Amino acid sequence: MRVMVTGNCEWWNASAQGAVMQALALQEAGHRVLLQVSPEGTAADRARSAGVSRVAPRGVPGMLSLALDFRPDVVCAHRADGQAMWALLPSRIPLVRVRNDQRKASGGLFWSMVDRRTALVVFPSPFMATRGYQGRRRGPVAVVPFPVDTGFFSPAEGTRGKLVVSLGRLSPVKGHRTLIRAMMNMPPDWRAVIAGENDQQSAEELREFAGSIGVEDRLEFPGRVDDVRPLLARASIGVVTSLGSEVVSRTGLEMMSSGLPLLAAATNGLCDLVQDGETGLLHSPGNHEQLAAQMRHLAETPGVAEYLGSRGRNYVCREYSLSAVGRKWEHCLARKCITGKPANRKAEK
Repeated sequence: MRVMVTGNCEWWNASAQGAVMQALALQEAGHRVLLQVSPEGTAADRARSAGVSRVAPRGVPGMLSLALDFRPDVVCAHRADGQAMWALLPSRIPLVRVRNDQRKASGGLFWSMVDRRTALVVFPSPFMATRGYQGRRRGPVAVVPFPVDTGFFSPAEGTRGKLVVSLGRLSPVKGHRTLIRAMMNMPPDWRAVIAGENDQQSAEELREFAGSIGVEDRLEFPGRVDDVRPLLARASIGVVTSLGSEVVSRTGLEMMSSGLPLLAAATNGLCDLVQDGETGLLHSPGNHEQLAAQMRHLAETPGVAEYLGSRGRNYVCREYSLSAVGRKWEHCLARKCITGKPANRKAEK
């Protein structure tokens, strides 16, 4: 199968990363993929360094000439501009819209026409389909999970430290203060690292908050970390404390793939990712006492932490690896787009 993936992003955001990971998954399944990204910004370099074999830094107006040269069986658009552009072209090549963020479908006559020209809408998480993120769409929708490179993110050898790790931009919606409060109830020799770039709040503000409750000396704020693997290798517990957001928890996938037991807030896509008590533990968003109890339990019973980390790793390899997701994309595109078979309007995993 020949698949053209469009991600017209200048910068490295959810849409760009989603396009790159889809391209890698389809490559892993043995298909020919052309990834179109903006000629500006970092997306093209990131795609090449990640291992995408064919990257075309071309703007939206160049999509038709790319398609004429590549002759795809299907086009997968990861942004609304690429979807609209392809829908307006006089082409019989099926169009698939892949959603990687929490913005709901646009309304109006124009987008109704675009939607009618779209053969399939794909969500990375079941909660999006069940909560109506398809808007008024009458056509088929499907669910194909966001993948993680389980070879790149793998369990480290050696002894892990008494360290809790949190990854994500320093936005209030990420709930970092939940973890900071939870550290008040952790044994005094445990520390936490909160890695991420400033976004609506700064590391200094979080550090001041930690100081106000007496845990500043047990927290590190290294800022943005480009390669998080050494940090994950040092940690014993991974946490995702989001109060909302998390269409796809990339950091949760990376932690589980690295063999860390994941303690996650029970919100949105995290509820789809974590099987409570089997591949990780869920806590109520913002409930620092519940999170602290889970953290202490894992700190005091390393066998449970090892069990959850191992089960989480196995689950991610089985369901979210590049090869597993590549096969799911292959089945989804072939059944719903290439063969022309009628698709169930309910979302399918």
